[in-house]
Amino acid sequence: MESHTIADDLAAEVAGACLGMRVARLHRVVARLYEQALQTAGLTQPQMEVLVSLICAAGPVRPTELAASLMLERSTISRNLALMQNRGWVAVVETSATGRAMSVTITDAGIAAFTSAGPAWRRAQADATRMLGPDAAPMLDQWLGLDAATPAGGSDAKAQYNPGAEHEQGKAATAGKELGLPALLPSDR
Repeated sequence: MESHTIADDLAAEVAGACLGMRVARLHRVVARLYEQALQTAGLTQPQMEVLVSLICAAGPVRPTELAASLMLERSTISRNLALMQNRGWVAVVETSATGRAMSVTITDAGIAAFTSAGPAWRRAQADATRMLGPDAAPMLDQWLGLDAATPAGGSDAKAQYNPGAEHEQGKAATAGKELGLPALLPSDR
């Protein structure tokens, strides 16, 4: 009986305070926004992220470097690159003499797929910004240890951020609460 009480207490503590569970839920909610939008363009969120990285790269990129920069498992990158290569979006441009190492680059078809997804991405981005608030991107960059002046895409952060499209943080907090999300920004607490 005592172990059941201990389990109940621990369950209440975890349910009430676990950051990992909250971040996982937030990921599912936000990822769903992007996945549903990008699906209309035939892309997934991870594929979009790979295409962004390849466009911003100064040349061919090794999959292991791509995985590290995107904070993804190598197997995830390998699966996505194989699918993207089958669709003609990426091409293998270098291989080692042993054939065990390769580099990839984006193709014209990949650029076309990426640009055709622009309107869908912008819709998802607007929805996510309404939900999380206009300060979410710099805050997330800070939490992830990314230089806010050069996000993963490599461009100036202010160029990606449209102050004219800002929504009040209160509205974003309300939208998040409607979805069952905890307060994310200090002003939402």
